[in-house]
Amino acid sequence: MPNTAERLDPTPTEIRLSLIENGYLPIPVDGKRPRIAGWSSIKATPASVTAWERGHADHQNTGVLTGDVVAIDIDAMDPATCEKLIDRLLDIPDAGLAPCRTGMAPKCLFVFRAVEPREKLKTGEYSVSGKKCQVEVLGIGQQFVAFGIHPDTSQPYTWSGGDLLSVPFSDLPEITPYQIDSFLQDAEAILTKTGTPLRASAMKSVRTTGNQTFWQRVNTAALDTPDAWVRDLFPSAHKEAGTGAWRVTSSSLGRGLEEDISIHSTGVQDFGLERPETPIGLVQQYGSASNAREAAHWLCEQLGVAPVDLGWNIAPVSVRFGASTAAPIADNDDESDNSAPEPASTIARSKGLPEHLCFPPGAVGDFARFIVSCARFPSPHLALVASLAFTAGLIGRRYKGPTGLRSNLYIVGLAESGFGKDVTIRASAALADSTSWGDKVSEWLFMDQIRSLPGLTNKLRKSPSSICIQDEFGRWLGDHAGRNVATHRAEIATALMELTGAPQGFWGGQEKAGGNIARIVAPCFSLHGISTPSTFWAALSSGNISEGLLGRLVLIDVGDSEPVKVRRPAGSIEDIPAELSEKVAALLGLSSGRFTGPFFALNAKSDEKPYPIMTAAWAEGVDDVFEAFDDRIRSMKTSVDPQYRPILNRVGENAARLALIVAVGTNPKEPIITREIQEWANAVAEHSLRVIISGATDNIADNEKAAEYLRVRAQIVRRAERGITMREIVKNIRGALDKRRLEDIISMLMQAGEVIHARLMTDSGQTRIRYWAAEHLPKESEPVRK
Repeated sequence: MPNTAERLDPTPTEIRLSLIENGYLPIPVDGKRPRIAGWSSIKATPASVTAWERGHADHQNTGVLTGDVVAIDIDAMDPATCEKLIDRLLDIPDAGLAPCRTGMAPKCLFVFRAVEPREKLKTGEYSVSGKKCQVEVLGIGQQFVAFGIHPDTSQPYTWSGGDLLSVPFSDLPEITPYQIDSFLQDAEAILTKTGTPLRASAMKSVRTTGNQTFWQRVNTAALDTPDAWVRDLFPSAHKEAGTGAWRVTSSSLGRGLEEDISIHSTGVQDFGLERPETPIGLVQQYGSASNAREAAHWLCEQLGVAPVDLGWNIAPVSVRFGASTAAPIADNDDESDNSAPEPASTIARSKGLPEHLCFPPGAVGDFARFIVSCARFPSPHLALVASLAFTAGLIGRRYKGPTGLRSNLYIVGLAESGFGKDVTIRASAALADSTSWGDKVSEWLFMDQIRSLPGLTNKLRKSPSSICIQDEFGRWLGDHAGRNVATHRAEIATALMELTGAPQGFWGGQEKAGGNIARIVAPCFSLHGISTPSTFWAALSSGNISEGLLGRLVLIDVGDSEPVKVRRPAGSIEDIPAELSEKVAALLGLSSGRFTGPFFALNAKSDEKPYPIMTAAWAEGVDDVFEAFDDRIRSMKTSVDPQYRPILNRVGENAARLALIVAVGTNPKEPIITREIQEWANAVAEHSLRVIISGATDNIADNEKAAEYLRVRAQIVRRAERGITMREIVKNIRGALDKRRLEDIISMLMQAGEVIHARLMTDSGQTRIRYWAAEHLPKESEPVRK
């Protein structure tokens, strides 16, 4: 593992004082152990640290007490086994952010912050290739050496991912008891498979019925009644008549694996990944829960049992599957304000589109699964974006939905770098070229990135149904829709808005940008955009909201979970499966490689009305599903900020377009919008709405002062339930604001009720005084009053 940058050899006393300042409890260590009476209960202070310099000068190493700090010690000298254990540990969300200490490689130790401090836990001891291997989780009453010289190697302990002098306690990634228990169970399985037992495990089985944790009780209850929750989590799951086990196919999950997931009262087994699973783990991976707590509470809700009845001693968080929920808003304690409060927004923050929504029925889902199978860093979300835009272009002009809308779609994936966007772009072109017409399809379908209005017009004149793949879409948006853009660039953004309604009439036929823009009949223009969230939001101003540009976009948020590298992808864009090529041909209107008259997409002419046009119909009762959704979204006008009201009018339209695209992809000859398709489209469109409103609220500023306000607010919001100190805010701002301006902004945030300054007593007796975003304020906290 890489070492941290070398320091200027701070003394043990300097190290210990810095650790106290960062929120840790240091202890002097002689070699690997403290030799001080009662060391496990010592609460270090600057005075005691100074006294250790005289009284325990032989204790030159420095340890850190565990409890609130969790140290996961991978004590495995066999390199291959150690790597397997580390890989499993890094499956825990945010584990990659945990500082890692190495004394004698390959052994290493990862440091986390405990959600619930517990006693020490460990696996059994095993011999692998003659070397002892074990995993220990250090808890209450333990310590580990953080700084000094390893007594066996005579070399300094080293750190990667930062050390405890650069990473404050409050910045450590959290780890729950459930995540620890699940990791230890899997670690035990790894060690059992590779080694010979030397000493029994100190773990408890998840299926025991004695002194179980809350997480174990939830898993046990869920396994006892899988019928209550499996179909809600996996709509495509089927129950085997003989065994009573629920089976979920890898193909329905978009995985490039052959084997299923089996869910039975005796346990959960992922045969594709060849490992056991738990109900909580499944909900985290395939549901909308962002952590184990939300997953457990969602299962409790499906089981009809209160979390407190299973041992939860903290107020539960309400979680709806498929949608995040708004956090409770703190009461207004400003007694001088007697005016009636405005209605609170009913729009919940987005946490990333739930992965099961990335694979809708028919060709769209099939294309997305194929794209995922080809990627070394697979992203189902970006695969969905590519698949929807590609299918929208293939069927453009020739189909319409029951409300009269066409398939023209502006869909944008928001993802940080490293999410495998390149393969999603190249896969669309490879799919297009896989029919008997070869590269003529991609020549006809795809246009270059938009740089000028004449360029856009010329492409649509040649191919009235076209897709523009706009990489770095946020940067492009800033050049064409941001503040103070040039007139010729602003006209392109205007054209994009005009083109959304053009498939039912015509576009062009007037002088623009110093040239004559040709009249194009029923153009069906789709946009496939990819951007990092920060670049995208930085490009926009509030005018983009009122003008309606944002509402015309369908945003797919990838969320925070980074893709897991696949060394040998199962698929290849160089080898398109025949069944996918046939689907592309069918969507184009081809039959056995020959065009079928005017319905063949490549026969489209920009100066003639498309004919024939096929209308997708709703299945019985599905129109009620759509109308109820559209009515519900439009009714939010009374509860959202007025500037967002124009966006609400577009949500139903986006849902109608999405449903049309998937329905045609399911059956091009007789497209039917089923309940499943419409409910999927509604969920994706509402996800986009949540992304837009939360993203705009958190990021869009029309002047520098507003941008400063949002920047400070973002610092506090990002820390969520951990809260943040003024010192940490100052450190993160890095001198961009002077002290007076920063204090003014925090004062405004507190007056607006967006930020609360509060005191929280931890289970270990420590008092934390922090700033919290109102939606993340711990229930047990007490506001600090000046």
